Amino acid sequence: MRQPLVAISSDVRNFENYTWHAAPDQYLMAAYQAADVIPLIVPSFGDKLDIDAILDGVDGVLIPGPKSNVHPSLYGVEATQAHEPYDPARDATSLPLIRRAIERGIPLLAICRGIQELNVVLGGTLAR
Repeated sequence: MRQPLVAISSDVRNFENYTWHAAPDQYLMAAYQAADVIPLIVPSFGDKLDIDAILDGVDGVLIPGPKSNVHPSLYGVEATQAHEPYDPARDATSLPLIRRAIERGIPLLAICRGIQELNVVLGGTLAR
């Protein structure tokens, strides 16, 4: 039996003159060591990605938490400094990934910001 594969959404960060697509180590290690799955980081390329192709190749989805927040315009609120920081590339990738995983019945675990994203996908709002 093969080890399950889990797609993990990524954050976009600028570091040392490069743009990085990354996920926090503690979530990757927990997936690998505690859940015994292989974590695959999904780059935040938005609508350039074929979400169905990604979901065809995995057994589950993990939406972890970074330091950024879902952009308020995505749940009908005016953006303020209190809502920052943002990661629009992650929004453009994670929200469709979550939506499609739910539609297809693929197991999904949302943590921290991932719960915010899940709530927004399901029509909820966020308090700040």
